[in-house]
Amino acid sequence: MADSQNDDKSTHPRVELSTPKQAEAPADSFLLNAREVKTWTEQLPVANVGETARQVYKTLASFNRMQVPTLVRAEIIELFREPVRYINTNITKHYINVGFPLSPKARKAALLATELCNEIAISYKILFLEQVLGDERNFNQKLVIVAAQRALQYMKQRMFHNLLVYRNYQKGLWQEANYLYAWASQNHVHQIGVKENSKFMWKRKSVQSIEDVYKDMLLISTTSPHRLTQSHLRRVHDKLSEWDKLAEIGPIEELDHQSGAGVFYLNLWSDEPPQKTISPPQLNDSRFRAIDLNGILTEVRREYEAAEWESPAYLDHDHQHLSRSLLRLLIRGWNKSLERKFARNPLQHELYAIVGLSNLLRLLEKNIEEAAAEEQASNKQEKKAAVNAPSHLTWNDSVFSTLAIASPINSLGGDSLFNDSNNLASTLLGTEGDTDNQNLFEKLARDPSSAFSVLTYNESVEGYCLGWKDSYPMKVRVGDILGIRSPNNPDEYSVAVTRWLKDSEKEDLYIGIQILASSCSPVTITPGPKASSNRQNQYRCLLISGGGLDSERRGILTNTRAFDLNTTMTMVTEFGEHQIRLTQWVESNNNFIHYYFSYVEEQGTETVGAEPEDNFQDLWNEL
Repeated sequence: MADSQNDDKSTHPRVELSTPKQAEAPADSFLLNAREVKTWTEQLPVANVGETARQVYKTLASFNRMQVPTLVRAEIIELFREPVRYINTNITKHYINVGFPLSPKARKAALLATELCNEIAISYKILFLEQVLGDERNFNQKLVIVAAQRALQYMKQRMFHNLLVYRNYQKGLWQEANYLYAWASQNHVHQIGVKENSKFMWKRKSVQSIEDVYKDMLLISTTSPHRLTQSHLRRVHDKLSEWDKLAEIGPIEELDHQSGAGVFYLNLWSDEPPQKTISPPQLNDSRFRAIDLNGILTEVRREYEAAEWESPAYLDHDHQHLSRSLLRLLIRGWNKSLERKFARNPLQHELYAIVGLSNLLRLLEKNIEEAAAEEQASNKQEKKAAVNAPSHLTWNDSVFSTLAIASPINSLGGDSLFNDSNNLASTLLGTEGDTDNQNLFEKLARDPSSAFSVLTYNESVEGYCLGWKDSYPMKVRVGDILGIRSPNNPDEYSVAVTRWLKDSEKEDLYIGIQILASSCSPVTITPGPKASSNRQNQYRCLLISGGGLDSERRGILTNTRAFDLNTTMTMVTEFGEHQIRLTQWVESNNNFIHYYFSYVEEQGTETVGAEPEDNFQDLWNEL
C-alpha cells in the first residue's frame, strides 16, 4: 500500500489503495504478451463454468502479483473483463432468489464473484498508482483517468455482489472509493466520460465518468440495502445509470437543504458510506461533501403515481419502471433517516416460529381441525358414557376392554403413521423395520409446516432480532411472513414480517422482524356479497388484529391474488360469515399483500360527512 503521513492540515487525502506486492515475472510467462493472453481467453472451456472460473481466477491473481510493463498490463486487463462478466453472470444463480442462510456452495459462489471483481479492480489500481506515483515523464493522463474509472467500476460490482448476500461493506472499500473520487475532483477530471470497450457490445454506447460511477456506489448505499429484497436491489442497480445524472455532489454549503430531505453527507477521508446526519462542526470541514438526491426524488414521486403495487401475482416484465412497493421504500429512506421508535433490550430467549404465510395458514387450519375433532370425539364419549353408564363401577377386565386408545398425533387416526397398521402394538411401537430408523419422529421434528425453536438476541416493543442457523428446517428472506407461537397458548400465533437480513463473516445470519399483529386466524374470502361454494372463488387469507401502531385497525394478509379496494366481499370465519370492504392497501411484496378492511354493517353507521380514506395517508408527510 502506498501511504503518506496523515496531516490534518493537508487539503489532500492520503493515498489509500491496497495492492499486493509484485515479483519479477517469469521470462516465459504468457501473461507478458497480450496476443497470447487473447488466444488463451478464446480457448477457455466456457461450457464448463467451474473450470473456466478456476482458470480465470488463478491466472488473474498471478497476473496481479507479477511485474508487467504498464501499457502491456493496460491491454491485458481489458481481455479479462469479458470472462469475468461471463462467470459472474452464470454463478449468481446459486445465491439469487434463494433463502438464507446460504448453502456452502452458494456462499463460495458469492465469495468468488466478489473476489473476481476485486482482482480486476486491483489491476486498475496498480495502473493508477504507477501513473500517480511514478515518473512524471511517463505520465499518461488518458490512462490514469481510465484506470481510476475502471477501478471504481469493479469496486461497485464487488460491493453489489456482497450486498446481494446481505454482507457488510468490505474493509477499505469506501476508503479507496472516496480517495479516487477526491483525487479526480481535485484534478478536475471527475466529469470526463470514459467510453466502454467496443467488445462489450451491449454497452458500447455507454459513457460514464468517475463521478458517475462514484454516484452509483453512493446511491446503492443510501437505499438501506439490507432492507431490500434481492429483486429490489437488482432493480435499483439497473436504474443507477439513469439516476446518477439526476444526483449532485458538491460542498455542503451549496447543496444542503434546511429540511435535510434527500441530502446525504460523506467524508472523503474516511472508510464510511454516506450518512443522513452530520454534526455542526463537520458542516465547515473541507473533507466533507453532500450528495443531493432531490432530483431523483422528483422523478420517483412522478413514477410512483403511475406505478403498480407489487404482489404475489405481480409480473415484473417492465424493467424500465419500479413497483410502487419499492418506490415507497426509497422515498421514505431518502426523505429522512431511519430511526428506532422503541428502545432495544439485549434479551436472549427461545421462541417458536414458522416461516411463510401459506405454512402459517396450514398450521392454524390444522390446529382448528384437530381441536374440532377432539371436541367431537369427547362429545361422543360423553354421550356413550351417559347411555351405558352402570350404577357403580366394578373392578374387572370387562371395564378395560371397552376403552379406546386414540392416536397421539391425530385423534381421527388420519396420520399416515397410524393408518398403515391395524395392530395396536405395531401402531404404538412400530414394526421391526421401523425400529431400524434413528428416530421415529425425526422427520416430523424438521417438518417446515411445524413451528421450530429460534433464539432472540434482542427485542423491542415492535419486534425482535433473531439468530438464524443453518440447522433450522426453513430458510428465510426479506419480506417473508413469520408466525410466532404464543408462550401461553401453543395454538395462538402473532404475525411478523422480516424487515432486514445481515450475514456476518463468521457465517452467522441475523434477521430483524417487526410484529404486525398479536393475534391471527385463518379465514376465507369470496368476492361479492355472498359466500361461494366454488373453490375457485374462495381465497385463503389470514385475519390479523392487535399489535403495532395501528392496533385498532383490522387487517387481512393474502398471498393468492390482489383484490380491488372498496368492493364488497364475504369473509367466512369459524364463527360465521361477514360482509367486509377493503379500505386500504397497506403494503405488499411478492410474498404477501396487507389490507385494512371494515365491516359493511359498521360502515352504514359512519358519519355521512366524514372524509373518505385514501391509500396515501402514511406518505403525505414524506412527500
